[in-house]
Amino acid sequence: MYGFCSDSLKTKLDEGRAIETKKREEEDKLRLAGKLKEAEESDAQLKGKGQVLTEEQKEEKRLVGKAAKLKEIEDEQLRHDENLYRPHGQGAETGNYELVGVVTHKGRSADGGHYVGWVHAKGDQWLQFDDDIVSTVKTDDILSLRGGGDWHTAYLCIYRKLEVQK
Repeated sequence: MYGFCSDSLKTKLDEGRAIETKKREEEDKLRLAGKLKEAEESDAQLKGKGQVLTEEQKEEKRLVGKAAKLKEIEDEQLRHDENLYRPHGQGAETGNYELVGVVTHKGRSADGGHYVGWVHAKGDQWLQFDDDIVSTVKTDDILSLRGGGDWHTAYLCIYRKLEVQK
């Protein structure tokens, strides 16, 4: 929608967007530098010892790497949620919004069917409110709320404004 904004609003949004872009580039550089350092240290250890890894050692190394990646994803989701749900007015506006809730209708016609609420909880978790039953679902389930036949059709989408720290 940025293209439809007035020039004065674009100017206001450009500040936040520039901060957002710079922050993303810095995070990418740090991630890349960390991965390169890990690879160099690993190679240096292997060359220095002149040893060949056994299958068990390779599997252990793979599992450690996988655990580190999962921790990195979890930390990123935590930072994302802290930014998403902090009070408004504490950062620069970007003109970006994120989906935080959906009301759907499930049924073949407007005369009959059932309404369900979906609310973002944290990270990849959403809460599905189906009458008195509350269950946890994943983001992929939310992305599949496209309707068709007897499946849920999104009727109301609720977004939250994103800001970046100055």
